[in-house]
Amino acid sequence: MRRLLLSMLALSAFTAVAAPRTVTASAAAKATPAPKTAPKTAPKPAPKATPTSTPVPSGPKVIVYPFTATSGGLPKKAGATVATIFVHAFQASGGLDVLPTPPPTAPKLYPETAAKLGAGYYVAGYLTPIGQGVSVLEQVISVTNGVIIYSKTAQVFSVSDAGALALNARRAILADAGVGRDYQPSTPSSTPAPTATGPAGQAASIKISGISGVLGHIFGKRPTVAAVASPTPEPKPSRRALVVRIGGNAPGGVLTSSTDLLASDLHKHFHTSIVAAPVGAMASIANTICGTDRDATILTGTIDLIPGHFMHRGSSRFYLKAYACFGALLYHGHADADDTPTAIQKAVDDYVELHPNNR
Repeated sequence: MRRLLLSMLALSAFTAVAAPRTVTASAAAKATPAPKTAPKTAPKPAPKATPTSTPVPSGPKVIVYPFTATSGGLPKKAGATVATIFVHAFQASGGLDVLPTPPPTAPKLYPETAAKLGAGYYVAGYLTPIGQGVSVLEQVISVTNGVIIYSKTAQVFSVSDAGALALNARRAILADAGVGRDYQPSTPSSTPAPTATGPAGQAASIKISGISGVLGHIFGKRPTVAAVASPTPEPKPSRRALVVRIGGNAPGGVLTSSTDLLASDLHKHFHTSIVAAPVGAMASIANTICGTDRDATILTGTIDLIPGHFMHRGSSRFYLKAYACFGALLYHGHADADDTPTAIQKAVDDYVELHPNNR
């Protein structure tokens, strides 16, 4: 009995001691939170690749051919010198990709050669000596369709004058190509673009080293008529030639420059002036054109541009007509050539041969 009592007391003591440890352990388990895993950090965004800038196109490709002298009295390199001025002006003002001038090429092969070299446009022209200057006819031709997109005739006495013509041609090319006139190429020229206003001012600011000296052989240093041992030219007939604006299927700028060229060619043989005529049939307006100069002859013409086709680049036909002041048609002839200036010159030569006195 005594042993049983002692056993029960020992068991009670063990229970009393063990129970608090169990609670404490449980509480400790509750009080000690389970270790949390480290929060996942958001992935760093991959660095964005720096966008590569789209290269600016180098501009319309253009070739400048040496200008052609229409008569004697100019140095052999006059045409090449004027072409060099155009090239320097194009490069200095920017916006055009000027291709190297190919070796000497016949004018009829200009379009084919430009196309082979990848040019979109080419510039060509004609030089005619006038006093101490040169009359320059510049033409800008699209290689794609063979159309003259710009043409202008002007008297040139200096590098600045020729540079102004070049800047006009540049604007025409950029306009036809759909590029703004202030366009600059991706690789700008080392020569700063001109800042003066207008073609003449811009051209004056273009420094073309080495050209001024060469240009002296063209302007101001040709022998005068008195210094040349040649027969005195025959006097021109008194009957004047009144030139009326040319018509035809050519662009307006070509018609204007062709009218100037017709007057220039006629002026070599006759006393010539360009007159503004009202719109109407020549027979009905001839009296108004002549006014009090009843002995004059009215000359005008029509350009017919013949489009090219496979294996043929196209040509130009010029119809020349001469009228009396009372409206009668005195002469009607035509001439064909690969280009309009040559066709006009041929037509004038034919007329002068048949009518040396403009009668």
